[in-house]
Amino acid sequence: MPDGGGGNQPGPGAIHRKSRQANERTGKSGTNAPTPLERRLTTREAEKRIQDKRDSRVLALLALVAVFVIGVCVFAWVRFAPPPKHHGASAHVSPSAPSRLVTASGRVSSPFFGSPSYTWADGKAGIRIPHARAHGPYTAAEVRSAYETTRRLLIAGNLNWPTLRGGRPTAFADLLTKQQRQEFLAGLRTTALNKYGTEMNTRTWVSSFAPGSTRFVTTVVKVRGRMSASLATESGTKVLRITLSYDFVYAVEQPGNPSNWLRIVQRQTGAVDFARWDDPGGPLEPWYSVGSGAAGGLCGVRDGYIHPDYPHGPPPSVQPSGRPIKPYALATPSAHAYGCRASTGT
Repeated sequence: MPDGGGGNQPGPGAIHRKSRQANERTGKSGTNAPTPLERRLTTREAEKRIQDKRDSRVLALLALVAVFVIGVCVFAWVRFAPPPKHHGASAHVSPSAPSRLVTASGRVSSPFFGSPSYTWADGKAGIRIPHARAHGPYTAAEVRSAYETTRRLLIAGNLNWPTLRGGRPTAFADLLTKQQRQEFLAGLRTTALNKYGTEMNTRTWVSSFAPGSTRFVTTVVKVRGRMSASLATESGTKVLRITLSYDFVYAVEQPGNPSNWLRIVQRQTGAVDFARWDDPGGPLEPWYSVGSGAAGGLCGVRDGYIHPDYPHGPPPSVQPSGRPIKPYALATPSAHAYGCRASTGT
């Protein structure tokens, strides 16, 4: 019976039939239709599958990049790794040229590559002054001044380019006391040898290459070393002693033949004693007592210059003696022995 509202409202049976027809068109029954929450979960699962595929592609790409990088590193090591060192009998140098990188023109572009000196400081930066403290009657300020003077002596003697190229070592001589300066300058003309067969020319106090024998591959000189202060007694006088040991590494080539080259390791080891030598009330003055030896230089020379023993040069007239030394090892006992020694390579 129609209610008071009137109209053509469908009855319960008609509503049920329309719902069933709609479900049949969509292929779903009313009881199995997904809820909004289920639809959201389904959407998230689909998005996750897409993201997983993307992540897989990224991982695969990273793996390919890693394989490529490892391959490049292996190639670089095989191509540029230093050859094994030899204990040869030739004077101060291994039989083969040192490891290096070479440009397309055949010139050396990285002459220290493959040697311990590759990571050393360049030039003056390798000569550092330690923290100064008082020693006996010498104040911390005097000790620091002695360190600074020693540093200037090392720079003038081993990093001064006119001196390195065989010129007059004026910069070094100017730092010596008057008495020792006269001795040093006078000794530059001698060709005598002492009883141990070592040249007495005072040019050996500095690093100086024989004129015309050398072209420097680079103006970079690799430097490593140390200095320290202590008290000592010299001729009954308490002196401030600066003990030092430094290596200077030079890359040189034969003039006109850039493929014939090597590294020279020049070692300076000894002491500089400071006292008021000339004037009891004056400033501290240095007395230089440092010996040198060049790994990679020819034996039997008398002029005080370094003569490189190039790998493809003529055989030396004087052969080295004794067990080979390691030129990159600081203060090894064999480094202080007299005579011309062989080395394991530079």
